Parts: sequence; structure tokens; C-alpha cells
Amino acid sequence: MDTQPRLRMTFLLDLPPNPTCYMAKASGVPINKILGRLESLAKQKDLLGLKEGGGEISSQKLPTTSLVDESEIYGGDGAKETIINMLLDDDANADNIRVIPIVGMGGIGKTTLAQLVYNNKLVTECFDVKAWVFISQEFDVRRIMREILEAITSSTVDTNNLDQLQLQVTKNLVGRKFLIVLDDVWNENYLDWDALRICFKSGADGSRLLVTTRNESVASILRTVTSYHLKKLTDGDCWTLFAKHAFGNKKSIASPELEIIGRNIVKKKCDGLPLAAKTFGGLLRLNLDPKEWVKILQSNIWNFSNRESKILPSLLSSYHYLSSHLKRCFAYCSIFPKNFKFQKEELVRLWMAEDLLLHPKGENLEEEGTEYFDALVSSSFFQRSHGKSSRYVMYELLNDLAKFVSGEFSFRMEDDNSYDMSEKTRYLSYHRTHFDANRKFEGFHRAKGLRTFLLAHLSLESGWLGNEVPLDSLLEMRSLRVLSLSHYWNLTVLPNSIRNLKHLRYLNLSHTAIKVLPNSMCDLFNLQTLLLSCCHSLTKLPAKMGELVNLRHLDISGTNLIEMPPRIGKLKSLQTLSAFILGKNGDSGINELRKLRQLKGSLSVLKLENAVHYGDDLEANLNDKLQLNELLLKWGGHTVDTDDSKKDREILDQLQPHADLKKLTIVNYGGTAFPCWLGHVSYNLVSINLRKCNYCLSLPPFVNLPSLKYLYITELNNVEFIDSEFYGPAASTSKPFGSLETLQLREWHHFRDNDGGAVAFPHLQHLYIQNCPNLTKGLPDGLFSLKTLVIDQCQQLRASLPSAPDIRELKLQNCHKVSFNELPPQVLKLTIGGYEGLASLPPILFPLSSGIADTLKSLHLERCGKLLFPMHQCYASLENLCIICSCDSLELFSLDLFPKLNHLDIQECQSLLSLAVSNQGLLQNLKSLQISNCSSLVSFPEEGLPAPNLTMFRVYKCNKLKALPKKMQTLLPSLATLILWHCPELNSLPEGGLPSSLNSLDICFCDKLTAGHTTWGLQGLPSLRSFCIGGEYENWNSFPDRGFLPSSLISLEIWNLQHLKSLVGDELQHLTALKKLGIGCCPNLQCMPEDGLPTSLSFIKVQKCPMLKNLCHKIKGIPLIKIDKEVISQGESLW
Repeated sequence: MDTQPRLRMTFLLDLPPNPTCYMAKASGVPINKILGRLESLAKQKDLLGLKEGGGEISSQKLPTTSLVDESEIYGGDGAKETIINMLLDDDANADNIRVIPIVGMGGIGKTTLAQLVYNNKLVTECFDVKAWVFISQEFDVRRIMREILEAITSSTVDTNNLDQLQLQVTKNLVGRKFLIVLDDVWNENYLDWDALRICFKSGADGSRLLVTTRNESVASILRTVTSYHLKKLTDGDCWTLFAKHAFGNKKSIASPELEIIGRNIVKKKCDGLPLAAKTFGGLLRLNLDPKEWVKILQSNIWNFSNRESKILPSLLSSYHYLSSHLKRCFAYCSIFPKNFKFQKEELVRLWMAEDLLLHPKGENLEEEGTEYFDALVSSSFFQRSHGKSSRYVMYELLNDLAKFVSGEFSFRMEDDNSYDMSEKTRYLSYHRTHFDANRKFEGFHRAKGLRTFLLAHLSLESGWLGNEVPLDSLLEMRSLRVLSLSHYWNLTVLPNSIRNLKHLRYLNLSHTAIKVLPNSMCDLFNLQTLLLSCCHSLTKLPAKMGELVNLRHLDISGTNLIEMPPRIGKLKSLQTLSAFILGKNGDSGINELRKLRQLKGSLSVLKLENAVHYGDDLEANLNDKLQLNELLLKWGGHTVDTDDSKKDREILDQLQPHADLKKLTIVNYGGTAFPCWLGHVSYNLVSINLRKCNYCLSLPPFVNLPSLKYLYITELNNVEFIDSEFYGPAASTSKPFGSLETLQLREWHHFRDNDGGAVAFPHLQHLYIQNCPNLTKGLPDGLFSLKTLVIDQCQQLRASLPSAPDIRELKLQNCHKVSFNELPPQVLKLTIGGYEGLASLPPILFPLSSGIADTLKSLHLERCGKLLFPMHQCYASLENLCIICSCDSLELFSLDLFPKLNHLDIQECQSLLSLAVSNQGLLQNLKSLQISNCSSLVSFPEEGLPAPNLTMFRVYKCNKLKALPKKMQTLLPSLATLILWHCPELNSLPEGGLPSSLNSLDICFCDKLTAGHTTWGLQGLPSLRSFCIGGEYENWNSFPDRGFLPSSLISLEIWNLQHLKSLVGDELQHLTALKKLGIGCCPNLQCMPEDGLPTSLSFIKVQKCPMLKNLCHKIKGIPLIKIDKEVISQGESLW
């Protein structure tokens, strides 16, 4: 590392932006003199050749998802092929689950390489399940396992219990060949890694972990193969990447002079690092002034000898190119933890609270802050998050840069490091854990001048704040401007001492259990932002809220406020008000809204049944609030009352918004008609949502709205007809609904007639008509832009499919009177259900030569009993086929007619006798096969199923089936899951046994098969992790038989063994990997093993075993036991 003297440029963060700053006031020294002195010092520093430094700088890694834009990738083809080969290599001598590290310095493209191979078609087809997890410096095993579990199950995971997460991850990976990417691993603690790795052992052979890290020491702990060290880009590839960002898609504007300078920048500054190329290219984006390019080329930036810091000069170049006010705002972001996703509006409010914005002339602070934010986005300091388009992130190296330039003025509190806080600390963020005790906050006393105390959590899970945490001490920090205590569920009271924070401008108490706010809070005259969202226990705001005259943003969404406080209209500066709840008295009436002239964004007006309906009291002046974009108007429940209907009509008429409102939602409106303004041609509404307006007799003329894109209408049960008033006059020359893209009509139980058959929706892309059982006619026609059509539960609808040549998804369910003599030629996904009389699909679906059968990827048929399924042609593109209670005449299903089929599900096809495949057929793409309730099925293909990639095979309630496919051991080498239920005539497993890849095996109510269980050879299945046995087999008095179960089992379930009396302890104790034991519906099972259970066991589930109930309470050493609905937990391992 360079040992020259170091000088940190930290003063930029702490300088207020205006001449009346606190420093000038305190010292009496004119601010201009201070700035002049600082500039002089900076010049002297450059003349002396002094360099910045100090400390190791963490290098960059984009907080990533698996998404990648391949058009921005240059070079690295050799690396890509090498990693793909490592992933697909099927070396029998290699480890079952291989860990492949990609190692390289920050910014070199490790993540991009991982994204490319993750999305490669060959890789995708090779693995049953994939997951991408960004790790970074916080190696939180619970978070990592939760994200893996959510990825492989496609569902939200609520638990944070480590034991349950391990069990669920293990169970969901059982028998499945997986690829999991762990991106940007820093942790070198072997025990942490081991706690995670144990869950992966249940995966099938060939499973892979792909790890990216910048440290070889990390790779040496994780790897099972030699690390792959990623090389830099060539100058040519780096130039191509640089030019793409510098010139955008206008490479023709690059003059020879700029290209020469640019290539020199790439060679001298980028050092082959993609991030540096993007950074410099973005810095000069569309800037064609050669002088500015030369400035970048000749910039005198710090150079470190340490390899990890070679990119830092590039980032510092971008930083020093910013104006001073942008530098301050960027440096403030140093409090954000890595991978933290932030919203533009929230960051601007934090900048405002810290007085980091120049006071604009003729503009408000929010607009000024938005300009700052957009400038930082344009300069590539902020990146839009892929997961949530409204959120942003910083590259890790840019995060490091922000921390570097802010120095000791900024501090991130993680774990219990508060004692590392400096007395110079002004801006602090802390990462909330599940339980934050007092010791986490003990070092706060050092930061007497603390201004920001911000909760910057990476997840939205709530935690608990220890009762001993000195909240009063925190509130004694008189310099605080930002205070966040959100997501603490047990925070119920805010002390009266909150009044001491006279400088407080930002207060976040959202997602807490606050029940009441103290009246003393109304002394915070400088407060600009108050966030109370999802404070479900909060029912009332302080009576003197109107005294907070500087309040600009108030979020009360998700609270249970009964009404607004009195005189809320005094908050003249209020710009954000999530909801206005009308009370029954005049002090919180709707007239208070009239005084809030600066409202913008979204507003919900609730409990409109409390609105008065006479004179000026009803005027909210919504039409003057020109910056409102979204408006929700909601009443409570209604009874049939003529006066209420008239009153609601008058209220809605008076609540007319301005013409440029973008989104309008009306809920529980009790009027019989809508006012004239709703549907007036002057309105530029983009989205309209009408819900439960059950007393309305007709719809407004939405046809007049030129900008309307999204129209949702739900439960208008008194509207029986849609007529010309809705669609517009027939003689009109303009195209009706010229901008509409999505139309959804739902739950209109009395809706009978749609008189718009001849009306064209020229740009409609998505049409949903659902649960309108009395609708008889009237599908719109001429839908030439339609991509999705869903008609469901419209039993009386008699119509033909509209002309829609570009439709991609078609779903017709329980609407058998809708005819389709023709189907759209480009449809990719087709669902037809409830057409009991349908004998054949249109010829275009099954043509003799080509047509829809060449493009269709997914076909779902349900309750179409008379339908004939042609078995005389090839379905070249079909990937998913589901036939449920349909095609009653289908006897032979030829699998080789479906060369690309991935998933086949056949249910309740009563005539199906057999599945067939030709001698030359190879079902290369088939991954899952499910056959159920096919009572006539007797056989599979005589020569077996040649499906080398089949991973899941399920047979359920096939009463006549006598044998499984032959040669399963060799023809199904990838089979991971086999489920056999209720096949009473099935008498044996195939000769040669089951595939060694099998991970999960369920055999239940197959009594003839169970009788020969001693020949199953489960000991020869080294990958078997989960086994379930059940049925009414009479000879099983004790379980298991000697040598029956393999020691590899992690999960064992025993169900419905009616005659089972005991478990054999000696045999169970051999299951040294067993973690879960489930026992159900074994009424005669009366004892647990005397010798105890496997020490590895962590979860026992017992259901409907009355004789075991009391015994289970006596079991020791098992962390979690569930007996029917009772949960017994033991020990600390539960959390």
C-alpha cells in the first residue's frame, strides 16, 4: 500500500450548504473565508503530491439478481464455456455436490459471468431447480436459506427459525438436481458455511454450487474443485463496453478524435475492469466535448499499489467530477449498508432533513432533491434495482467510495460494534436484528453531535427492542435531525421527552405497535416527515397536530385511525398525505382538505359516509390539487336508502379531481349513477378501478377518456347492461377506447348484456371477464392487439371468439357457450375447461401440415369428456400438457409425438390403457410425468420409458396397473422423486431396481407391492434422503425390518400402518442422518424405541396416534415435537 501522507476529503459532508451554516454561526468566521482556506489546502495537497488513503477498501460487487443483459457483455466467451463445462461435467468420481468458485478482484465481472452461465439454455435444462442468492459481507444463514427456499418453492417463507429453514430447504431439495449461485461471498468462517452446506446434501447427484468471491481464502474453504480465476477484459472488449455507455446507441457520433482519447482512457484508466469502463463511459455519456474527455484522461487521481484498490481511482474520478452539493448528498449515502435498496423519495427526504440541498429559487426542496438524485443516477452512482423498479442500489465499490470520503462522520452499526463509533460521528445507520438488546446501543454516548439515527434494514421483517434499551437517552441527543425506530413490534410508547429534539425533521415509527403519540410531539416545529404506516394499533393522532406547520410528508397508511385530528388544514406545507379519514365532527371534516393546497402523489379519502352534504362544508377543492396523481375514494358499507344514495352522489360530484389525475379508485359508492365529470373527455385518467358500487345502474362514458389504459370493474351488481353510453355513439368517427390496454370485469352477478360487439379496442392487450354468470352476449370484436384473453365462470355467455390474431394466452373455463371455430394462430398457452360437449378442437389446432401445433407451448384441458385428442401427428413445440377428466375415448398415448414435452399430467382419463413410445423414441426433454385416477391404465411402454432427464414420476389411483416401466435403473438415470399411491395391483418394482439417483420415494396403499418390500433394495439407493411408507399391509407389526432402510435417510414418514405396534430402535439408530420423523394414523402403535431415537433427529410429527400422545411428552433431546395440533419445543435450537 502507498505509504505517502494521507488526507481525507471528509469536510465535504459536514459543511452545510448555505452561508448561515452552523459552523459560521458558532465560530463567527465568515463562511467564504473558511471555504477559501479549504480550497487553498486542497491546492497545496495537489502541489505536494499528497495522496488519499487509509484502510482497506472493499471492492465492488453489484447487489445482484440472476437477470443479465447479454447485449452489454463483451469478451469472456472462453470463461463462460469453461464454467458451463464445469457445471455439466458428469464425473462419477467427483463429489456428489460440487462447489465451483469464481475468484477475481472487484469489478472484474464475476457476477456477470455467473449470470451468463445461470441463464444458459444447456445449464437450465440440466438442473431441476435453480436459485440465486446475493450474500455480500453479511453471511446471514437464515436469510440465505430463506431466499433459497423462496426461490425453489416460488412462495413466501414466513419463518425465521433456523431449524425449520434447514428442514424445509433439505426437504425441498431432496432428490432434485439443483444449481445454486452464492454471489459475492466474503465470510471465511467454516462453521457458518457448514451450517448452510448441510442442507445441500439432500440434492441429487450432479447438483452444483457456483460461488463468486474476491478472496482466494474464501474459495479454499468452500471449493471442491480448483477455483476459476477470472481474467480482465482485453482493451478491445473494454473499449466496446466503454463506447456503448459513452455514446449509447449513437456510435456514429463518435469522431476520430474522441475515439483516440477514449481508447487512451480505456487503456490507462479502466485496467480491463468492466465496472471502470461503465463508470467512465457513463461519466462522458453523450458529452462530445474533447476537452472534457481530456480532463478525464489527465485527471490526477490516487493510485494504490494494492490490487483491490486499482479501481478506486476510477470511482474517485467520478466523485470529484460532481458538483460540491452532489458530493455532499452522495457522501451521506455512506450510511446505507451494502445491498440496501432505497427509494428516491425517501432519500430526498433524508437529504432535506440534513439540510444538504441548496435552497432553490422558485422550486420546492423536493424538486431540487429529485434533480440531485437524477443527476447521480445519470452519473451511474445509483442503479435501478432489478427486483423492484421503484428502488435503487449502489454498486459496492461506490458504497465503499461514499464511506471513504465521509470518513469518521459516518458510521454503520452492525452487530455490537457501537464502541467503534467516533465522537465525530454525525450520521449513523444500524442494522436491526430480531432482538436488539441494550448492549447494541452502549457506545452511543460518544456521538454527542449525532444528527442521523437511521434504521437501514435489508429485510422488512420486524424485530423486538429490548425493554432495557435506553430510549430516553437516545432522545437526549439534541442535534438529531433524523430518527428511525421502525419495524419494532413491541414499541408501544414514545416518551414525552421527544419534545427535546427541537431540530428533528424526520421521524419514522412505521411498522411498530405504537398505540398513542404523546402531545409533546407537537412541539417538534421543524418536523418535515412523519411516517406511521402499518401502525395497526394507532387509532388517534395528537389533537395539536395542526401545530406542526413545517410538516411536509405524513404517511398513515395501514393504521386504524378513527378520524383525522382537528384543524389538520393548518399544515399548509403538507405535500404527502397517504389518507384522510373523515370524522363525524366539523374539526376533522372534508373541508379541511381544501386548505391543503400542496398535496401531491397519492391520496385516499376514507369514511366518506361521514361527509356532510350541504354548502361549502363539502368542498375539498381536489380539482385545485394539480400534483395529485392517484386518488382513492371509499365509503363504508351501505344499506338500501334513497337519502344515502343521493348524498353519495352529491359527495362524489363535489370531490371532482383535476383533469390530469392518472389513477382513480372508487369503493363502496352508494349512488345510483356516477357524476358527469367521471368520463368527461377533458380527463387524462390512465387507470380506473370501480369496486363494490352495487347501487349504480349504469356506467359512465369511459369511451371519452383518451388516455385510459387500465379499467377494472368489480361487483357492480345492479348494472345489467353495458350500452352505447359506455361505448360512445355508433356514428362517432374516433376509435373508442383508443388507449385501453387492460380491461377486467369481475363478479357481476346480474350483468346480462354487453352491447359492444361491434366496438373495436385497437390497443387492448389483456381482457378478463370473470364470474359474470348471467352475461349472455357481447364480446368486443376487432381486438387486433390482444395478447391475453380470460373468460371464466360465464356460463350463459353465448359468443364467438373475437378476431385477435396476436393473442398469446387464451383461457376459456366454464363458459361452454363461447364457441371457437377458429383459434388464434400464434397462441402459446391454451386452457379449455368445462366444455363437456366439445367433440373436437378447431382444425387449426391440429392441422395436417403446420399451424398452431407448431407454436403452442402449453395446453391444459379440463372437463372436456367428449373431446378427441388426435394421435396422428407431431406436436413439435408443446412443452406442457395437462389433461384432466377429458378425452374419455383416449386409449393409447404416444409419447414420442411430443419431442419437446417437459411436463405431462394426465388425470381421470378413464379409457386410457397404456402409454407408448417407438423403439427409436427418446424423451430427451421430459422432466415430470404424473398419471392419476386412470382406472383402466394397465401398462407403460413395453421397452420402458427412455427419459434420461425425467426427475419426477408420480402414479396415483391407477387400480389396474400391474407393473412400472421396465429398465428404470438405466433408462431413468436422473429420476429423483417417485410417488406410488393407491395402486393395489402393482406387485413389484422393476427388475434391476430403482435408479441410484432417487432422492425421494413414497409408496402408500400399494399392498401387493408392500408385501414384497424385502426385495426393494433400498440399501442400494445412495442418494435416497426421503422415504414415506403407508397403507393397510397386515404383516407389519414392527418397523423397520433389519437392513431395510438406508442410512442416508434424512426424512422418514410412516402413515396408516393399522397393525403397527412398535418401532425397532436398533434399526432407527442406524439412521445417523435422520432429521425428521413423521408418524400418522397408526392407532395401535403404543411405544417408542427403548434404546432411544437417532441423535440427529430434530423434528417429530405425530398425528392420530392416540397411544403415543403421552409418550411423546417424555421424549428428551428433540428440539421440536408436534402432536396433532400441540407443539412442544425443547432447547435453544428452536431459534
